[in-house]
Amino acid sequence: MTLTPTGARILNANENGMVSGHAAALAKLEADDLVIPHRDEGGTHRMTEAGWAALDAWRQAHPERGTGSDLPPIPPKLPAKQHEAVLTAARRPDQLVAGRDDRAYWKGETWFNGRTLAGVHAAGYAAPFPQPWHRGDTNWGTSVGGSLHLTPAGRAYARVRGNIKVDRRKVVIIACGFEKRPIPEGQRHGWPAGELYTGGYHRSLRLAADALTHPDLILIASAIHGLVPLDRPLHPYDVTLGDERAITVEKMAGHTAGCGLFDADVVFLGGQEYTGLLRPSVPHLLAPLTGGMGEHRGQCKQAREDSTVREMWWKQAAALFEEHHPAQ
Repeated sequence: MTLTPTGARILNANENGMVSGHAAALAKLEADDLVIPHRDEGGTHRMTEAGWAALDAWRQAHPERGTGSDLPPIPPKLPAKQHEAVLTAARRPDQLVAGRDDRAYWKGETWFNGRTLAGVHAAGYAAPFPQPWHRGDTNWGTSVGGSLHLTPAGRAYARVRGNIKVDRRKVVIIACGFEKRPIPEGQRHGWPAGELYTGGYHRSLRLAADALTHPDLILIASAIHGLVPLDRPLHPYDVTLGDERAITVEKMAGHTAGCGLFDADVVFLGGQEYTGLLRPSVPHLLAPLTGGMGEHRGQCKQAREDSTVREMWWKQAAALFEEHHPAQ
């Protein structure tokens, strides 16, 4: 049995096998048969043999944490709606703390009012991604507005207070393609970016991306538009990197910040030209494809079919993030 950080804190602080703590955490320990209610003491529990075994295993794995005082502190519980907002965001692949101005509202998904969002932001558990047009401080409450996403502190709160396994977002960027779907006569709107590019190479990148992460966490690197989500409508264009109208390193840096890539594990699938555009602002970028386009397609096929390849890529991406952002 692998203990959560909260469960480890509770069991490690036992006194002769008697434990107490947050009700939800105790309920989880009880469901895992690690503790049972103690009849003589209201609200306290007694460790089972399985609980002692789990604690012994945890102590062997964490010899530096001999006492409960060494464990991370448990954050105070937020008011009910703010608590719900953080846990709801932790269960979303995009970690969006959704309000009425977010697409979650229009899709009929769970959302929260401005007062709740303001409270979560003030607690430090959610923040806006700085957009290219922002100037100065990106303080959501007074100068920015826009969407809020969980911060590292927000994810830690969800892990401790909600027993939710939530880590950094896993974002995949794929290169665009030269071949594009034409707009039928009489159709004014463009195609969603995820449907615009029709070339075989791009499709192989997209299929690998679909196997690696959630569609909401897939971005397309467009030679003219920069980073775009799959659902953004686009018209066909004839621009390649290096053209006068093409995206630059400086403009791409605004896009990577606006997509929150400073707080995500990021895998890029495509050629070296785009890697050169992305890496200056995303130093932890993992670009696992090697060789030419034919080799890329073969590696993407392997990633689609072999979960160990996908797991290896994400492990490497996480290691790169930790290398470049050791404080997080």
